[in-house]
Amino acid sequence: MRFSAAVVLASLAAFVTAAPVSKAVQSEYFPFTPEGPCVSACTNSVGKSLFVNYDDLDSYGPNFIQSLSYTFERGSPTTISFMTKAGTCMSTCPQPELDIYTANYPLKLTWYKAHKLDTPPPRP
Repeated sequence: MRFSAAVVLASLAAFVTAAPVSKAVQSEYFPFTPEGPCVSACTNSVGKSLFVNYDDLDSYGPNFIQSLSYTFERGSPTTISFMTKAGTCMSTCPQPELDIYTANYPLKLTWYKAHKLDTPPPRP
């Protein structure tokens, strides 16, 4: 029995080691861990309801910075509307995704303030 468990564990370890590692950050330009599919679906659907070209995923895209403004231009009517609707949607998301969102938010805000007048660089 012990031998079988050892073989299974060794096989599992070999599989995990050989499995491709997912991308840890969104891009080199926007180096943050993606929050997850639920949070992403909420921001995307709410964003597109306010701005048809909303895209906070393609950090090299022409609408990326404008899309981030919906989250980070504090106090604007657009941001208030976006954050209210996105927050309501996210209330059903898994806690680990919300934890990543909460941890990323102040870092992304700082990044946004430093880059909001930038044109995204060419796609690598």
